[in-house]
Amino acid sequence: MKRLVIALAVLALAGCGGEAIVPEGQGAHGHGASSAAPPVPAASARFNDADVVFAQMMVDHLQLGVSLSQVALAKATKKEAKDLAGAIDATQREELSMLKSWLKLWGKPEDGGKDLHAAHGGQPLLDDKVISDTKDKSGAEFDLAFLNLMAGHQGAAVEMALAEKKDGSNPEAIAYAERVTTIRQGQISQMLKVISDQ
Repeated sequence: MKRLVIALAVLALAGCGGEAIVPEGQGAHGHGASSAAPPVPAASARFNDADVVFAQMMVDHLQLGVSLSQVALAKATKKEAKDLAGAIDATQREELSMLKSWLKLWGKPEDGGKDLHAAHGGQPLLDDKVISDTKDKSGAEFDLAFLNLMAGHQGAAVEMALAEKKDGSNPEAIAYAERVTTIRQGQISQMLKVISDQ
């Protein structure tokens, strides 16, 4: 059973499409993974289309992550799952505020439209229906569902960040993408460890 769940988590890491990203040997960041990282400086006015798409996709992504984290804070039974939900909620709220301010500075809308995720192979792993369905679970079943979904969700963030690092031009957006890669990979590693210990 554990192997099946871990396999599902690894498969879920493909997120919006592409290869699953599971870091080797990257353990928990101790309490660092459960506290918000310092904010990235306000973005400069220099940007390209890749920066805009990254910011818009991350706004959509972060809002869904916050929604799922809120459900987990109310329903998770494992302390590790609840702690991760709290860390993700705090960090992603801060990032949402930052990205929205960048898009406003650049004169771009927060919503990139219905085809925003097409470049990454389709719609994101999470949506309102998936989150609603997860609310119906309880106990260990909820914990596993949350950890699997959030691991895949954070894997999708790593994918988007890698694309930004490759194609973006805004230095602050690229620095944020680096931060996303590091933090999310640490969280994925933590979540897979909690799943394997079930």
